[in-house]
Amino acid sequence: MKNFILILVTMSAIYAQTSAVDLYKQSQKALSSGNIELAGEKIRAAIEADKSNDSFRKEFDRLNGLRNKMINSNRSVKDGRFDDAIQGFSDVLVSVPNSAEALYGTGKAYEGKKEYLTSVDYYKKSLRIDSNYTKSKKSISNVAKKLYNSANQDYKNGNLEMALTKYEQVLMINSRLYQAYFQMGVLQKKMGNLTMSIDSYLKALDIKKTFDKGWYNLGLAYKENGDVENAKKSFEETVRLNTKYFKAHKSLGDLFIDLEDFDSAISSFKKAVEVKSNYSAAYHGLGITYAKIGNYEKSAESLSKAVELSPKEFLSWFHLAEAHNKLNDCEAAKNAALESIDLKKNFGGGWFELGIAEYCGGKGNKNTSINHFEKARNDREWRKMAEYEIDRVRNPEKYEQ
Repeated sequence: MKNFILILVTMSAIYAQTSAVDLYKQSQKALSSGNIELAGEKIRAAIEADKSNDSFRKEFDRLNGLRNKMINSNRSVKDGRFDDAIQGFSDVLVSVPNSAEALYGTGKAYEGKKEYLTSVDYYKKSLRIDSNYTKSKKSISNVAKKLYNSANQDYKNGNLEMALTKYEQVLMINSRLYQAYFQMGVLQKKMGNLTMSIDSYLKALDIKKTFDKGWYNLGLAYKENGDVENAKKSFEETVRLNTKYFKAHKSLGDLFIDLEDFDSAISSFKKAVEVKSNYSAAYHGLGITYAKIGNYEKSAESLSKAVELSPKEFLSWFHLAEAHNKLNDCEAAKNAALESIDLKKNFGGGWFELGIAEYCGGKGNKNTSINHFEKARNDREWRKMAEYEIDRVRNPEKYEQ
């Protein structure tokens, strides 16, 4: 019986030692994968299984030191002591290079220092170790948003180069963020880089083809770059995606005027005011188009609505004066021309139409009319037309048929 008990005790001791060794190995495996907490739990269990093993206790103390360093480093991030946090996490990573938590913490510290690209690099390193590390995924998304918002603020403040750099950094983090490509297009157009602007808009639309604002801005860039056909296609795609995009309807109307497709222009401007009844620019466009086809009554009607809605638009007053002059309504033309001149005194067109109204087909004051035409001459763009009218007033017999 005594021999049996001795054998049982001996076997139990051997099993306990074997179990402790297995637990130690499991601890080292957990540590190798970067899980300090699990490694600590396993080494604690190994000590319980073999209390006489000093090497297990030393390993426990080492792991406990790493755990405390992690705790202190995370606290440093919360307290804003980012450099201390980076050093602490770095010490942990020397012993546990696969610690997703330490890599994530380092990323948070660099994010706190606003070194965003470095922070994202560490977040991505943590994800290479653990692809399901959701905190890193969320942080990468948050960093992209922070950079994007910061770039927008730089743009608003006029720091265009800085904004452009940050948009590029955003796309290095998330190449699918179409809004960043769009904002780059806006910025590049403002900087006069139309080719680059168009390319950025196209990249945004390649990611999100239903982005109506992207198509509209692409159309504006094409138009400014002299590519009328692609501008037209872009505006047409805009209104196909969003029939209520009144600015696109108006821009199409402007293009149709350039293409001398006046029926289509009128249709587009009317669609614009159907969506936005107080859209003065569309009424202005209607007035211009009706004048192009010689319908000065509708031109005057549309332009009257335009100046009612935007009384400080000197060009609308000018074209209204022109329409009234064509209708031989000299008094109305005079009033509209004076409004245009009040708003922009050096605009030759206003003085020119005032001269036409004052002369009133020969029934008005010739000298006053000539004075107005003389002022129109000061505007180089109106000089030849003004000189022609001056000669016509002074020498009417030359122009009699």
